Amino acid sequence: MDISVVIPLYNEEDSLQELCDWIIRVMNENSLSYEIVLVDDGSTDSSWEKVKELSGANGNIRGIHFRRNQGKSAALNSGF
Repeated sequence: MDISVVIPLYNEEDSLQELCDWIIRVMNENSLSYEIVLVDDGSTDSSWEKVKELSGANGNIRGIHFRRNQGKSAALNSGF
């Protein structure tokens, strides 16, 4: 694997598709193997459902879900 992208998120359901599409496009254009780790830090919107949808459609996307907000540092730590 060439690159791992770890993204902590909180209430980002509306921007996740565009973000992942952009990352995937850049990785494919540069012939890089990759993984995208989306860490939902206790979102109160439908972010976790979107993460599950994205990971189901692309095996390079993985998700981690916190039941409550623990902060960016904890999310990054779990992703790493």
